[in-house]
Amino acid sequence: NIMKISVSWLKEWIETIPEDLSDRLTMAGLEVEGVALAAPAFNGVVVGKVVELVQHPDADRLRVAQVDVGRDALVQIVCGAPNVAVGIKVPTALVGAVLPGDFKIKDAKLRGVASSGMLCSAKELGINEDASGLMILADDLAIGADFRELLDLDDEIIEIDLTPNRGDCLSILGVARDVAAITGQEVKAFEAPVAVVENTLTKAVTIENTQDCPKYLGRVIEGVNQKAETPLWMCERLRRSGIRPHGILVDITNYVLLEIGQPLHAFDFAKVTGDIQVRRAKEGEKITLIT
Repeated sequence: NIMKISVSWLKEWIETIPEDLSDRLTMAGLEVEGVALAAPAFNGVVVGKVVELVQHPDADRLRVAQVDVGRDALVQIVCGAPNVAVGIKVPTALVGAVLPGDFKIKDAKLRGVASSGMLCSAKELGINEDASGLMILADDLAIGADFRELLDLDDEIIEIDLTPNRGDCLSILGVARDVAAITGQEVKAFEAPVAVVENTLTKAVTIENTQDCPKYLGRVIEGVNQKAETPLWMCERLRRSGIRPHGILVDITNYVLLEIGQPLHAFDFAKVTGDIQVRRAKEGEKITLIT
């Protein structure tokens, strides 16, 4: 099993990360397969906001955007992305920027209209393979902020090849415990606030054999917006761990699993008939699994 560990995430559990962490992990039995940055090298990319947008006079698929990048004057950029719109914030490569693949941004003319920069997709920045449109950013991000610094894209990702007996290290917390032991530190204390149960809906949980499953816990949570967008910081941590975002509920359960090693699953209360029974399969029984 390969576990990808974000060093910046690990720092939330361990006070001091040694510079020779990879070597020390390997010597302790957690073999490091490789170390990479959270994104390939690029520079000159800032948070920009599209404040004006007009149709290109000589190209149906192109539009001309005026972009606020935190400077005295707006920057004019010609863009062909289908999701460009007034008001969005997007990674903006300024003239002089160098993107992955040694792609240099220069002043240019596209079908006769001047363009001084590029509005970027996630793929163009090497963050993921999504090239369907621009990478839309949260509205609370500061205009003009350095995008690489903002997302901590110089974060190191350590790939650890785990042997089957080290399932305890299939989480950030699990690896943090080993780092603490190696370096003579303590894992930072974690205190979760008590969440008072206010809902009235319940599902009883019965366990047929506690030797097979000693404990199974559940809680009904009401008022959930399953269409809510997963925050960028959470998407990034999932991505750096090798997990693609799938939607807020799945993302949250995956996030908890990756951080503390606790498996979770979210069920739709309305689609669960009867109570929860934890048992072995019956003879000849067929079940439908998640695909």
